[in-house]
Amino acid sequence: MTSRARNHAWYVLGLLTAINFVNYVDRLVIVSMYGEFRTRFHMTDAQLGLLTTGFFAVHALTTLPFGWAADRFDRRKIIAIGVITWSLATLASGWAVGFLSLLMLRAAIGIGEAAYLPVANSILCEVFPADQKARTIGIFNGGMFAGACVGVIAGGYLGFPTAFWVVAIPGLVMGIMSLRLNITPVRSGTLHTTRATPLQMLKDGWTALDVPTVRLLVVVGVLVSFTAGGYIAWFVDFVVTLKKIPRGQATVIFGLITVVGGGCGVIVGGIVADRLKRRYRSGRVIAVGLGMVLAAPFAVGSILLPAGPAFYVCSSLVMFFIPWYNGPIAAVIDDVVDDHRATTAQASSSLVLHLVGTGPAAAVIGVLSSSWGLERALLLPTVTIFLAGLVCIPAARTVARDMDAREARAVAAAAIAARTALARVV
Repeated sequence: MTSRARNHAWYVLGLLTAINFVNYVDRLVIVSMYGEFRTRFHMTDAQLGLLTTGFFAVHALTTLPFGWAADRFDRRKIIAIGVITWSLATLASGWAVGFLSLLMLRAAIGIGEAAYLPVANSILCEVFPADQKARTIGIFNGGMFAGACVGVIAGGYLGFPTAFWVVAIPGLVMGIMSLRLNITPVRSGTLHTTRATPLQMLKDGWTALDVPTVRLLVVVGVLVSFTAGGYIAWFVDFVVTLKKIPRGQATVIFGLITVVGGGCGVIVGGIVADRLKRRYRSGRVIAVGLGMVLAAPFAVGSILLPAGPAFYVCSSLVMFFIPWYNGPIAAVIDDVVDDHRATTAQASSSLVLHLVGTGPAAAVIGVLSSSWGLERALLLPTVTIFLAGLVCIPAARTVARDMDAREARAVAAAAIAARTALARVV
C-alpha cells in the first residue's frame, strides 16, 4: 500500500467515522428525554419503547434496498441522501406534538440511517488491506460510541426540543461532503449482468445470506443486537429510577461508560480479531465469541448491584466487551461473500439484525417493565448475550471452508473475464 493510498484510506475512514458519530448522536439523543415525554406527552413505557422499535423496524426494512442499490449505483450519492434525510428528520423532531408525530419522525430517521452503515462497511473493507478489516471497522465504530455519549448527554442537558435542533446541523454539512469522496462509484471489479428489479434485489439478498458462516453470524448478531438495543434504550432510565441517581448525573455516567468502555472495546475487539486471524483462519469469529462470553457476567452485575464502585466497574466492562462483535462480524462477511454482493450482504445481515434483534428489544423491555419491573426486564438481555457467544462455536468451524469457496469463485470469475477479454481482442 503506497503512502498516497494509505493517506487516502485514512481520510475516507476519518470522514465516514465522523458521519457515524453524527449518526449515533441523532439516534440516541432521544433516550435521555423519556422523563420529558412522560410529562409533556403523557407517554407510557410501552410507547417510549415503541419509539425505538419503530425506528429500527423501518431502518431494517429499508437497509436492503439501499445496500443493494449501492452495489449498482453511485454509493456516494446514496450516503449523501441518507445522511441529509436523517438530519432533516432529526431537525423536524423538535416540532413533534405527540407520540404519533414523534414516531413518524423517528421512522424517517431510520430510513436515512439505513442508507449509511452497510455502504460504509463495504467501502472500508475495500480501501484498507484485508488483514486490517476488523481493526478498521472497529475504529469506524468508535464514532458510534462517541456519538452515543454525546447524544445521551445532549438530550439530557439540552432537553426537548432544543437537543433535536442542535444535533441535526452537522449531518447536513457532512452529507454534502460525502459527495466528494474520491472513491469509485461502485466497488472495484463489480460487474452486474442482471436487471435491477425488486425481485432481483430479493434474490441477491437471499443469496448473500446463503453462506453457512453468514447465517450463523446473523444469529449471533440478532442475539447481541437484542442485548445492546435493550440496554441502550433503557439503561439511563434504569439508573435514574432504580439506582436513584439524578438524571443529569446519570446521563454523564452513561455517556462516559459508553465512550470510554464502548469506544475502547470496539477498537480493541477489532485489533484482537485481526491478530487472531493471523494465527487461525477462524480468529475473527473466536474474538466475537470471547467478547460475548466475557460480557455476560458483568451484564448481570450491572443490573443487580447497587450504585457504587462495583456497579460502575461492571457497567464499564459489559460496555467494553459487547462491541467486540462489530468489526469482526462485518469483516468476516466481507471475507466470505463475493465482491459484487459485498454491500448487499452487509445490508441483508443488518436488516435481520435490526428487524429481529435491535428493533423489538426496546418494546419488549418496555412491555416487560410494565408487568415485571425494569430490573427484572433487563435480565433478559443478559441471557441473549451469553447465547450469542455459544453460537460462535459452530461459526468458527465453517468460516475457513467458506473463505476457500469465495476465493475459488473469485479465481474462476477472473479466468472467465480473461478469456472473454482475449476473445474480444482476437
